[in-house]
Amino acid sequence: MSNNESPVTFTTPMLKAIANPLRRQILSTLSAMESARAADLAQALDIPANKVSFHLRELAKAQMIVEVPELARDKRDRVWKSAAEAYTTGEVGQREDDPSGVVMDAYLGQVVNDEQRRLQAAMHHGARHYSGEEAGEAKARLMSSDLMLTMDEMRELISRLEKVIPAFREDLKNGKIESSQPAEEREIWHVMTLLNAESLLNESHQGDRSPQNPK
Repeated sequence: MSNNESPVTFTTPMLKAIANPLRRQILSTLSAMESARAADLAQALDIPANKVSFHLRELAKAQMIVEVPELARDKRDRVWKSAAEAYTTGEVGQREDDPSGVVMDAYLGQVVNDEQRRLQAAMHHGARHYSGEEAGEAKARLMSSDLMLTMDEMRELISRLEKVIPAFREDLKNGKIESSQPAEEREIWHVMTLLNAESLLNESHQGDRSPQNPK
């Protein structure tokens, strides 16, 4: 995917395919590795290769991954890559086969669960790291900013953010990113971008009469 391409909008078959948590993990790992065989993914995830192969076929049926024959050693060798650099939920009404949004709601619930687990792990690591219980450099970073934006300005911000990871990935591939560590020491880092209006936070607490939110 070039830096000028936009994220692919999820189709209902895609959402159903990644309802499986292992498939989500395989897809994210494949995206980070850029291309891989079932054996490579099996080693990275510490699961049987035949199990990975099954889920790769399901992801291929949903058009979320494609084969890369030019990287194959022979006709029997199957190398895969993600079909897109990034995905987006799109706009309401884009999935005519999910008019009520049931499939999308299920997917978003899974995303929330995945991100909660990551955040909890990062917070636990951060607490141990800053207390001195874990040596070395911190393996999690949290960045937060607040901006006053119109909807048009928000869309422009999203457009710019969408270009950051593809551009960095391209520079990484072309050796433009300096590192004192060898490539063999690379590991997968998860990057999530969430933009939300603060008004959503207020709306989510409407009707809450707890001591923390007495209004």
